[in-house]
Amino acid sequence: DQLIIVVGQETATTEEQKAAAAGEEAECTKIQDEVLAFQDQCDKDLAAAEPIIAEAERALNTLDKKSLTELKSLSSPPAGVDDVTSGVMALLGGGKIPKDMSWNAAKKMMANVDQFLNQLISFDKDNTPDNGCEWCEKNVICKPDFNGEKMKSKSGAAAGMCEWVINICKYFRVYQYVEPKRILLAQANERLSGANTKLAAVRQQVAMLEEKLAELTAQYEAATQEKNEAIAAADKTQRKANMAERLVNGLADERVRWSQAIENFGTQERNFIGDVMVASAFVSYIGAFNSRFRDDLVNNKWITDLVERRIPMTEGIQPLDLLSDSATIAGWNTEGLPTDTVSIQNGAIMTNCARWPLMIDPQLQGIKWIKRRHIKNVEVVVAEDEEGNATETRMETKEMCVVQQTQDKYINFLEVAMSQGEAIMIENLGESIDAVLDPVMSRAVIRRGRAFFIKLGDKEAEYDDNFKLYLQTKLSNPHYKPEIAAQTTLMNFMITIEGLEEQLLTLVVEKERPDLGEQKAQLIEDQNGFNIKLKELEDGLLLSLSNSQ
Repeated sequence: DQLIIVVGQETATTEEQKAAAAGEEAECTKIQDEVLAFQDQCDKDLAAAEPIIAEAERALNTLDKKSLTELKSLSSPPAGVDDVTSGVMALLGGGKIPKDMSWNAAKKMMANVDQFLNQLISFDKDNTPDNGCEWCEKNVICKPDFNGEKMKSKSGAAAGMCEWVINICKYFRVYQYVEPKRILLAQANERLSGANTKLAAVRQQVAMLEEKLAELTAQYEAATQEKNEAIAAADKTQRKANMAERLVNGLADERVRWSQAIENFGTQERNFIGDVMVASAFVSYIGAFNSRFRDDLVNNKWITDLVERRIPMTEGIQPLDLLSDSATIAGWNTEGLPTDTVSIQNGAIMTNCARWPLMIDPQLQGIKWIKRRHIKNVEVVVAEDEEGNATETRMETKEMCVVQQTQDKYINFLEVAMSQGEAIMIENLGESIDAVLDPVMSRAVIRRGRAFFIKLGDKEAEYDDNFKLYLQTKLSNPHYKPEIAAQTTLMNFMITIEGLEEQLLTLVVEKERPDLGEQKAQLIEDQNGFNIKLKELEDGLLLSLSNSQ
């Protein structure tokens, strides 16, 4: 409200100054019109004098040292030449009419020809003596034979000086007529300059006021917008709170579980440091060991060390609690990952590791899961029209690319997968890995502009961030070099006793009671589906609640 008052006052002040500026501008325009009128008249009058000056200069150009020397060497000038020299002496007298205008006096005037010529050329025509001009007009110019044509037959130098005298006198009379106007023009220009200075000051003041007004207006608009946004946010928050309350009341059965989850999240946040340390060490180092070693490292070594060092952590933390959830594990099981603990741990490691996974998989447990995990449905064009647009398509199942080192030109398949950002499996590895794969395994990416490349053999292949590489060996106890262990994440998929018992039980049930086997498989699939669906519903519910208006 205070801003509104200030903006109103500043607006009124600005309008007053604008009105003053408009008055000053009108006055300046009037003066400028007068100046332009004077200027135009002066230019026209001076333009009339320009041919006269040009004629005088042309006359001077006819004079030269030789002709003047010849003229002054005459003991007695031809008739009328003495009038020309008399007119020149009258004009060059500096405002005094010489008493002696005889031929001898004229010869003395022309004694130094160069100096005499320079006097004529540099003559100040604007300050021609008025009495000299008047004398010439009354005594020589008025004579009918006093012109260049008549004098040319007597002396070329006399003809040039004759024209000079005539044109200088003509110019001076024009100048006397124009000069008062030029004085008035100068005065008008001075008035215009003063008016323009005053107008500039007023305009500057108006500009400052307008800038201040614009700043205040912007502040007012920003404050108004902030106020409206705050009101809208409050209304939106209230609506969300009302909807959330209705939603929570409608889902009262979930209150207990969600309250427990919120409590667990708070505890987890406080103990995140230790939990993440255990999980990251689990992903980085545990994969190559069997179940017994894994339990010993986690429970007897790492967790004990964290407790001794008093690092905050969740009591009884298990890495799987941080690396996955029941819905994710259910999805893995649906894709074919065995349900025993070691296999689930391997799945968690494989989906969280930053290095390429190398599976020790004699029983092909892991490779089957990975193959099913990367099956995808793609749309294939069956028919096209003349313009190349698809008219008929069908869905086909596309499996991931699986190659072996012994396969001919397997590098070509790897290059295609890298450039297209697809997954590829190199299976049945031995204890030595082809050296050409070193840049790929170490992710030695080269960046050129926006594109990425990896050296593959003797050429560079384009690299897509979505590319995934899986390595698999059937060897049960392989011995790899330390650098391979550093470049990859080793995972032991060898079947455990627990897993073997479960699989044997499944085979026996399928043989003796196939109905129970089918029922169990269906129940597992249903349970996995329920877990996945529950997770999807929870995420969708929270998303809808956060995005609700």
